[in-house]
Amino acid sequence: MLNIILAVALVYSMKSDGILAVLEDVFYSKKVSAGYMTFSPELLGDSFRRDTETDIQEGYAQIFSETNIKRQRLTNISAIPPVERSGMIIKMMGRAGDGICLNGKSITEKIMLTGKRKGCTKDFAEVFSVLAGYTGLDTRLVKNDENYAVEVFDGKKWFYVDPYHAAVAFDDKDQPMSFLQMADRISRGKHIRLEPAGLENHPFYDTSEKAHPYFADREHFASVYTLMGNNIFAILKKEAITPLKPKFVFTFAPYREIKPHWAHLITDTENITHMRKIVVTFMLVWVGLCIGTNVVLPGYFIYSNLVSRKK
Repeated sequence: MLNIILAVALVYSMKSDGILAVLEDVFYSKKVSAGYMTFSPELLGDSFRRDTETDIQEGYAQIFSETNIKRQRLTNISAIPPVERSGMIIKMMGRAGDGICLNGKSITEKIMLTGKRKGCTKDFAEVFSVLAGYTGLDTRLVKNDENYAVEVFDGKKWFYVDPYHAAVAFDDKDQPMSFLQMADRISRGKHIRLEPAGLENHPFYDTSEKAHPYFADREHFASVYTLMGNNIFAILKKEAITPLKPKFVFTFAPYREIKPHWAHLITDTENITHMRKIVVTFMLVWVGLCIGTNVVLPGYFIYSNLVSRKK
């Protein structure tokens, strides 16, 4: 009976993405600390994912032929310091959206729709990341429980940019902050300054601290997630296939904890498939053992008993 129950459980687990995701954590997670979030793309190594050269060439060719973004316009700002360059890229984009995510849309569709004030924070972060990448900036998507934004690497450190709210965060010494620094300061009620990238007509321009969405719930900044890479073209291709269940490459950084924590380094469709194969293999091995213990061994003992009686 126990064998039957276990077999049923294995069959169910093979079909359940939830259970496979748990197994995936066991196989693919590793311990990281908050310091891991400060590493450069080079130090992150394979954990920092980039698009293939083919995806990059095809993606930008499509953008420059199907949208109002001009190649020369991005090339002209490539030598500007990263913080100022980020502000100029924000100015090329739309002025916040309607909050409804554009799941399954291509990058060109997202550029055009965000320009019409459609889309959610995730869409704006993806568009910014792609445009910034063409100017030579390394970026990665970051999020808390409600909001997607971007971190940009300036050659020495990561700093936080929110394309949806058209803001770059600075501390009380006018230094740009990383997401970890910003989250820490907000959750502890410390001072930050949001630079509105010169967009006086933006919905959140000159918003008071109490009214700004960032300060509505300080506690939701207590956990920090990141899509560890700027492989936006590859991600959008996957979303087009499964728009309702997009899979990402996330790292969880419990920045208030000194000791390292287990982090979800990989959550991806290929690994779910890999986990399913592992479960199927285990199930076949178990079925083989069940057949051996419940059929072969009893049959062998019965046969041996009959042979001994004849003697």
